[in-house]
Amino acid sequence: MEIHFHSSVPPVGTVAPPPKTSVRQAQSDEQLVTLENVQALRSALANTPDSRPDAVARATQLVGRVEYPPPETIQKISHLLAMHLQSESQS
Repeated sequence: MEIHFHSSVPPVGTVAPPPKTSVRQAQSDEQLVTLENVQALRSALANTPDSRPDAVARATQLVGRVEYPPPETIQKISHLLAMHLQSESQS
């Protein structure tokens, strides 16, 4: 078996490094983004109600139901807890 190298293929060039930014400029950009994020978060928090009446009504309705949560869900949770307790006791 013979291997032939193709010497007519030009070599791959080097990748230019990214432009350097000064530490002061980078810190300034970071602080600007952080300040904008904080202002947006404060604005969203100010416009958010303390509670959602529709969610509170639905939760109240679900808690009042005897069949909630379904027995299958309770069984799955109990199995997960048993597996967790068993793994802790073996460690």
